[in-house]
Amino acid sequence: MPSSTASVERLFSLMNNLCTTNRNLLSQDTLTALMMLCREGCQQLSDDQTSKIVEIFKKMKERDIAL
Repeated sequence: MPSSTASVERLFSLMNNLCTTNRNLLSQDTLTALMMLCREGCQQLSDDQTSKIVEIFKKMKERDIAL
């Protein structure tokens, strides 16, 4: 048994903060990308990871601004 489950509990807390009643239809890829972005921050992500997150966001719905 692990000596501490704090890191796992923090991830579940983050997931619960992202998956609200208004955002309950997030795909697994979108949720994973958002969790990585929230947990690691922009500076810790590679260019490929950042590009993937932006592409997922762009596909979600039409935006008022060009991305």
